[in-house]
Amino acid sequence: MTAETILTMADGRGIDLLNVTADDICFATLAEHLAKEKRYNGATPGVEYSVAQHLCIGTAAILKQGGTEEEAAYFHLHDVQEGIWKDDPTPKKRAIAERIAQRCGILSEDIIEILDEIVNEHDAAIHQAAGLAWPMTPERARTVKMMDLIMFVTEWRDLMLDRPHPNWAPYSGLKPLEQKIEPWPWQQARNCWMAFAYELLPSLRKMRATA
Repeated sequence: MTAETILTMADGRGIDLLNVTADDICFATLAEHLAKEKRYNGATPGVEYSVAQHLCIGTAAILKQGGTEEEAAYFHLHDVQEGIWKDDPTPKKRAIAERIAQRCGILSEDIIEILDEIVNEHDAAIHQAAGLAWPMTPERARTVKMMDLIMFVTEWRDLMLDRPHPNWAPYSGLKPLEQKIEPWPWQQARNCWMAFAYELLPSLRKMRATA
């Protein structure tokens, strides 16, 4: 552990970004971070919409559509590393990688791969702390990806005010959720995320049962 790679969280604890473990994961703290982290880098005109709310709505939709609690749990966790790393947009990561490639002669794809490796290490620690296997099975990954796409077209309809998308073709066949998204205050998003966490994550469910 080095001071240069330790990130201080809302509860005052530090996480070494290059050596994260399941013991570092506090879901109550991450819920607050996720509730304050803006989806789409804050590019929702006139409103603030959090990663935590995105996860709650998608989780509820999976359960409403007859999905299993395990499927819902994996969706509920799939962006939790953004509570540590933030919701970094792909163009930003690509720009950083290309500039490093120009300066140092390292392939930009290698840099993106390294960033993805670090995120995967955080996902592994988060899922271990939750009591869920990592990586996801291909079937679980498909379920999470599909709901994420459905959430995207729903969010674009309700939060981006149907503004033209530069590449809508991959999403043209997807049907958005019926419910209209109304952004929540961060406290509501945090509380909702934690309520689902206690309901769906094996480690928190066990903790509540023995309390």
